Amino acid sequence: MLTQRAARVGRVTLIVSLGMSAQPVHEPDPDDPVEILRVLPARFHDQFLREYYGAAAGAARQVGGYRQLHDVLRLWRLTAVAQSDPGFAGRLAAVQEAVLSGSLEGSVPIEDAVPGWPSAR
Repeated sequence: MLTQRAARVGRVTLIVSLGMSAQPVHEPDPDDPVEILRVLPARFHDQFLREYYGAAAGAARQVGGYRQLHDVLRLWRLTAVAQSDPGFAGRLAAVQEAVLSGSLEGSVPIEDAVPGWPSAR
């Protein structure tokens, strides 16, 4: 809560703000490895850390390695979001079953799912 007090000292009015932090407001970066680990289910932590450390070592050795590190973090962020969704496992199993059986039931054309996807029609 921000409160202000004014005090008159001689000819100068002083305004003092109380309750305001000097700390910057921090918006978490979804590609931050700490944020990914926070969201990612624990059963994936070891694999994520192996891939992250490998990509980070590559990025440290060569300038072009940054792209691989970025891609690894982005892939794991998306994996973390999907795997932490309570209904994901059921939806994934249904899709896998549909693929195995050759069924298109419940599927959606990519043109409908991805805005701007070029139509094959």
